[in-house]
Amino acid sequence: MVEPASLRSRTPAFLCDQAIVLVLGVVPTVAAGVPLADIVDPGTTRRQVFVLLMGIAFVYHFVLEWQTGTTVGKRLLGLGVRRDDGTAIGVGESFVRNALRLIDGLGYWGVAVAIILVRGDGKRLGDVFGRTLVVSVA
Repeated sequence: MVEPASLRSRTPAFLCDQAIVLVLGVVPTVAAGVPLADIVDPGTTRRQVFVLLMGIAFVYHFVLEWQTGTTVGKRLLGLGVRRDDGTAIGVGESFVRNALRLIDGLGYWGVAVAIILVRGDGKRLGDVFGRTLVVSVA
């Protein structure tokens, strides 16, 4: 049986990956001439940047997890994504688990945390439907 990584170890990995996504989205946006104030103040620009960041986050997680089984944040914390049986994930599993970030991420990831805590098996919605699990690989 494959043991899930704890929420305690997953959280700093998640925050690291979120920081990378922010840099990948916000730095080029500001470099293109969009004022930082427009990005953080409520309004159309902030909504557009949010959609951009969601797209970047999907591609970042989808490609890295599919190709390497991990992300930068997960790698730094000794974590990886595996199929339920412990084998490497493929394109399908990575796509499903990351497409469901749109739901898992609601409420500042409150949905994902609630599902992980209620289920007790370390799985957020994306893991349930993708048949994946975040595990310690260190």
